[in-house]
Amino acid sequence: MGKADQKRPGEPAKAGAEQEGEAVDNAFDLWLRRGLHQLYDTVAKEPIPDALLRMIEEDREKKGE
Repeated sequence: MGKADQKRPGEPAKAGAEQEGEAVDNAFDLWLRRGLHQLYDTVAKEPIPDALLRMIEEDREKKGE
C-alpha cells in the first residue's frame, strides 16, 4: 500500500465500505420485515374484541372531561 492509499486520521471511510454496510443493513431490514409479517400478519388482521373497544372509548371519555 502506497502513501496515497493510507487512511489519514479524520478522513471519512471509503465509499465502497459504506455501500457494503448499507447493503447489509438493507438485506437485514428486508429479512426482518418479511419474518415479522409471516409471524404477525394473521394476528394483526383479527378483529378487535368489543370489550377492548369499549375500554378504549371509556378511557377517551374520561380524558376528555
